[in-house]
Amino acid sequence: MSEDRTNLVTGLVVGTLVGVGVGIGLGFLFAPRPGRETRELVRRRASEVGERVRERAHEATDRVRSAASEAAEKAREAVGDLAQRGREVLQEGAERVRGAYDRGVEAAREKREELLGRLEELEEGGR
Repeated sequence: MSEDRTNLVTGLVVGTLVGVGVGIGLGFLFAPRPGRETRELVRRRASEVGERVRERAHEATDRVRSAASEAAEKAREAVGDLAQRGREVLQEGAERVRGAYDRGVEAAREKREELLGRLEELEEGGR
């Protein structure tokens, strides 16, 4: 989960709670109703706000889960791509080593033939 998403969720929750508190306070200050009506109104509004907070928290949680899932999938793809590239580089390196080995074997064979030819010449010249 990214820090930006965490900050977004935190800001959403804090902002909602501050709004609820201010709304309740203003409701008490400016309510032209009797105490019982005011308390009932505050109770209903608090219940509505609480429900909205739960809904938004649920939505935020879903968005965060979705973002985390997408990030995990992208990470898996990136790891897969890197692993594939690593296999390709390893294969290329192995092919280069095999090529160098084969060239070395061929050069050694040619040198051996050359030296054997010289040895034969020396042996024939010494007779």
